[in-house]
Amino acid sequence: MKPRHQKLAATFVGALCMVGVALAAGPAKTSKAKPAADQRAPLVLLDHERHLVLEEMRNFLAVLQTITDALPREDMKEVARAARTMGSGAANEIPPATVAKLPNEFKVLAGGVHTSFDLIALDAESLGDPKHTVSQVAEMLQKCNACHGIYQIKVGKDVRAKIRTN
Repeated sequence: MKPRHQKLAATFVGALCMVGVALAAGPAKTSKAKPAADQRAPLVLLDHERHLVLEEMRNFLAVLQTITDALPREDMKEVARAARTMGSGAANEIPPATVAKLPNEFKVLAGGVHTSFDLIALDAESLGDPKHTVSQVAEMLQKCNACHGIYQIKVGKDVRAKIRTN
């Protein structure tokens, strides 16, 4: 592997690790201040719907991990293969009834992530440039970060089940 690609890959992996540690640690703690209430907009879903949405997010992360692993080896075929699994075709895996509960802004961000995976796959095949892919991943992670900063998922009750029991 070329030294500049090794340095690029190391920087990319280091940045992803730092983001992961920061997210796992949660917000910075101040000495005696009460933690602020979560001000993110709630997405109220049934438990099984919440599971589907979170599973899709975990799939995003799994594909990003595969891409991150392939980039230092300059295995652009693997980058394209992995990215394609979460492209626009994967966007249809959430049932329409669940999608209907999601705000338009959330759907735009999620759709933008799927489209980003499509573009990563196409460019990995046509350009074969790991540095370009890293910049695409960084741009896509901005969408992920924005969405996680805006929304939280809450579990609600099935109103139809309540009506049947009354």
